[in-house]
Amino acid sequence: MLVKCMFSGSGGQGSALMAKLVCEGAMRENLKVVMTQTYGIEQRGGDSTAFIIISDEAIGSPIVENDATIAVALSQSIYEQCLHGVAPGGMLFTNASLVENPGRAEGFTQILLPVSEIAVEVGSVRSVNMVMLGAVIAKTKLLKRETIMAVLEETMGRKKPELLEFNIKAFNAGYEAAGKGE
Repeated sequence: MLVKCMFSGSGGQGSALMAKLVCEGAMRENLKVVMTQTYGIEQRGGDSTAFIIISDEAIGSPIVENDATIAVALSQSIYEQCLHGVAPGGMLFTNASLVENPGRAEGFTQILLPVSEIAVEVGSVRSVNMVMLGAVIAKTKLLKRETIMAVLEETMGRKKPELLEFNIKAFNAGYEAAGKGE
C-alpha cells in the first residue's frame, strides 16, 4: 500500500489541520507516514498545501510530485495545481462552492462537493476542512471512520473541547454527502 495525498487550500481553511489528522490516524492504524507542507509567499491568507505519504512499508522519499493518489482543492486559487497534480486513477476532491468552472478530469475521478455550503448548513464555513475530510474518508476508505473520530476526540477534545461536537458534526455531514454521491 502506498498512498500519496495533497491537501490544499487558502490560509485559514484548515488544509494543514486536515492533513495532520490524517497523519495521526495513519499512525494509529500502524501505518508509516510522512508529511511536508508548502506555503505561499503571503504572510496570511495565502495558499498552502500539505503533502502526505502513507504506506505499510518504509517510505523512501517524502516527495509528492504530480502523482497524488488523493488530492483536495478547498479554494479556487489552488485548484489548477491540484487538477494537474493527480496521478492516473487517483481522486480529486473539489470544493464546488468555491471552484468556478472546474476542469475536466482526465484519467482520474473528480468529486465535486459543495463543502462550503454544507459547512454553513452545519453552523460555520470554518468547518469546511472537516466536511471535506469526512468526504475523503467516505469515498477512499483511506482510514477507518472510527480512527478519525478517535483522533478528533483526542486532539480537539483536549485543546478545544467546545469545538469537538461541532467538528464531529461537520465530519459526519461530509461523510454522508460523499456517500450520497453529491
